Order: sequence, then structure tokens, then C-alpha cells
Amino acid sequence: MYTVTTRQAKIKDDNLFPMNRLSRYIFADCAQTSLMSLGTLTFLVMLPQVLLLIDLSINKGASFDVLRQLILLATPQFMVGTLPMALLSGILLTMGRMAQDNELIVIKASGVSIWQISRPIGLLIAIFTLFSLLLNWIWVPHAFYEFKILKKSLMSSTNAMQIQPRIFNQDIPGLTITIDHQDPKTGYLEGVLIHDARIPAEAVTITARRAQPHTRADKKAALFLEDGSRHWVTPSGHYRHLQFTSFDLGLDIILGLIPQHRTEEIDELNPIKLYQFLQNGPPERLHEARIEWHRRLAFPVATLIMGLLAIPLGLQHSHRSGRGYAFITALLVLILHFLLLASGEAMANKQLIPPLLGFWLPNLGMAGLTAYIFFLTDQGRTTILDTQRLFQTRFRFSLSKGER
Repeated sequence: MYTVTTRQAKIKDDNLFPMNRLSRYIFADCAQTSLMSLGTLTFLVMLPQVLLLIDLSINKGASFDVLRQLILLATPQFMVGTLPMALLSGILLTMGRMAQDNELIVIKASGVSIWQISRPIGLLIAIFTLFSLLLNWIWVPHAFYEFKILKKSLMSSTNAMQIQPRIFNQDIPGLTITIDHQDPKTGYLEGVLIHDARIPAEAVTITARRAQPHTRADKKAALFLEDGSRHWVTPSGHYRHLQFTSFDLGLDIILGLIPQHRTEEIDELNPIKLYQFLQNGPPERLHEARIEWHRRLAFPVATLIMGLLAIPLGLQHSHRSGRGYAFITALLVLILHFLLLASGEAMANKQLIPPLLGFWLPNLGMAGLTAYIFFLTDQGRTTILDTQRLFQTRFRFSLSKGER
């Protein structure tokens, strides 16, 4: 009797003070797993886009700095979708590990309530939600605008230095250039053959022993040809041939990136400009602006809901569930939620329903489900089927039926 009274008094005394060590342990573990999930998921989702950007940079002869800048500018757009996924899977994986190590059983047996366990996880959810707000409203619009400008500049640029040997290079409109090889040390082009048809009526074929690419004072590229000849046909049909020791052929292109200027689209506007557009924009584009406004609000709320839903689902782990439960649960919940959000956005784009309903009905439905699972978990009831026990029950039933 004395022992029971002492234990109850200790639990009551612990409840008077915040459990700093336990809270820090849960927060650090969930944060570490969620950040690792965020990096891994973002990398996997971005991988096809990164490969395309690498191919584009190689074809255009862009530097590594330009490629790095393109990848960094594209990252925020993908993180919008991977952020709630990483938070959900991170919390579930942490809770699954704690359940397998029997840590959850010990914590619950010590008199720790679900709300005390949820407190450090709630702090992590608040941080992820705030980051999602900043991502959707500030970082993504700016990065998306800069990404489109840089990519358009790269698409319209030409690097005359990147001429492949023994290939008819036609990157420059009207010019066909082929070379035997390029000296890697000096950069000289050896064995040069050029057909210049930029002016069709004055087409000319040029051969040269070697050529040196360079940039003129007007920042346009040119080839300094040495020891060559020019061949052309006059309008009267006579053939002409001219030997030269040196000749400077202008290419009429700018080496490197060509600066581009463009107006911002609706999904590239910052919060102030988007609000002003909603107030004073053209009526035919107000529906598109409302969709963008609600989308930027709905995804951070989805991150919040996914994090909150992970708490009761994680606390319903058992040591027999296995860590695969976290992946399966996270995948099913995310597929359900994002299918609902995608369907709502599609119907809003087709003006079948208002943007308010299209984005917020899925969030309200998932919020109601989260509250219901929280209630069941607090009451000690479970919503998760113990697959191992279910399998054992069916197996025993089939054996007993077979014996009969």
C-alpha cells in the first residue's frame, strides 16, 4: 500500500512540472527523422528535373554556377509538396522506433498522457507549418520567377566555344560549322569549314587552317580565322575564290546568358502584389488569382493537419506493427489527402466549384478525421488493425475449419 501511494505521488509531482528531458528527446528525434525525410524525398522528387537541367546546361555550355543556381531556384517548388510528407513520415517513423523499443509502453506506464507526449511534437509541427507559410508566400514566388528568367536566358543563349569536332554544328541560325578537333590547351579550332547562309543570296563557304573564338567590344562572339579561303557564287553565276591570311568572322551572337525581361505571372506575385491584383486586377483573371490565394493558404494548413494526424497514428503503434507500418500509413494518408486537394483544385480551375470549397473542404475533412482519431487515442481505443493478430486469427480459423 505504501508503494502504490508513493508511485502515485511521484506521478502527480511530475505532472506539476514540464518533462524537459523527455520533451527534448522526443522533439530532437522527430526533428532529425523529419529533416532526413525532407532531404531524401525532395531529392527523389527533384531527380528527373535535375537530370533535365544538367542536359540543358551541357548542351548550352553553361557553367557549374549556372546549373547550381537553377537547381537551387527549383528546390522550393518541390519542397511545397514534400514538406507535409516528410513531417508525417518523420513522426510516424520515430513513434514506430519507440514502439519497437518498448519506449512508448514505458512512457505511458509512467503516467504520461497523450497531451504531454504531443507537446514537443506540436512544437515541431508549428515550425514546419511556419516554414511552409514562408515557402508558399515568399520563397516560391520569387524563386519561380527567377528560375523562369534564368532558364529562358539559358535556352536563348549560345556558346560558340562548344563546337563538337567532326559534326555539322548548326546551333547558330544560318551557320554550319565543322572542325577536325579543338586544342584543349589553347582553345584553337583546327581544320575549320564554315558555310555562312545567313544571307541566302550571298551564301559563302569558308575554310581555314585554324580559328580562335573571341568576343568583340560589343560583347558579340566572333571567329578569328587564319590561313584560309572564301568561296562564293556571284548573282550572275560566276564562281569566286579569295585567299586570306587572317579574317574576322562575326557570329552575331552573345556568348553566355542573354538577359531576359518578363512580367510576373499570378503564381509569381508576392503577397502584397497578389492582394492588390485581387482588388484591382482584370475581372477575367480574378478567378485564377483567387485559386492562387487559397492554394498558398491551403498547403501550409495541410502540413499542419498532416503533422497533427501523425501524433495519434504514431501513438497507436505496437511493437508488432513494424516500421513498415509508418511508410504504409504515411503513403495512404498522403495519397488520400493530395487526391482530394488535386480534385478540388481541378474543379476550381474548371469553375465547377468556388476556390474556397475546392481547397478547404479536403482540409476540413482531414481535420475532422484527425480530431476523431485523437479522441479515440485519448480514450485508449485504436483505429489501427493489428495485421499480425488478424492474420493469426484467420490462420487458426482456417486450420480449425480444415480439421473439421
